[in-house]
Amino acid sequence: MTSRSDADVEELTVKAARVHRSLLKIRGRATSSDGDVTIEVSIDGRITKMVVSQWFSRTSPDATAAAIARTHSEALADAEAAAAEVRRELTEDYRVARIVDRVAAKRPSHHADNNQTDDRKSIYDKW
Repeated sequence: MTSRSDADVEELTVKAARVHRSLLKIRGRATSSDGDVTIEVSIDGRITKMVVSQWFSRTSPDATAAAIARTHSEALADAEAAAAEVRRELTEDYRVARIVDRVAAKRPSHHADNNQTDDRKSIYDKW
């Protein structure tokens, strides 16, 4: 006979694995305002696909770099929005919130000589 705690752990493990697999499949997409650049990225920001129009080579190097950077940023924002929706399955689970609270309470504090500042209240903020 399994306890309710064991069943919760198993259910949360399955849920976390499902969320993880879904996150790996997410792609964000954006197209530049002039339509010359389309970029697709994974949730970690890696470019998985980029398409440029035949007219793109006529653009100045600075304008080219700016268009790619802006479109990449927009594609990443698109991926992050999709990821937030997927993660919500975990972040809205009260059992996960209890675990996060427990882990956060045990997390060591930063020393004064450490230059890092970490005001975040939850590991969710790291996502």
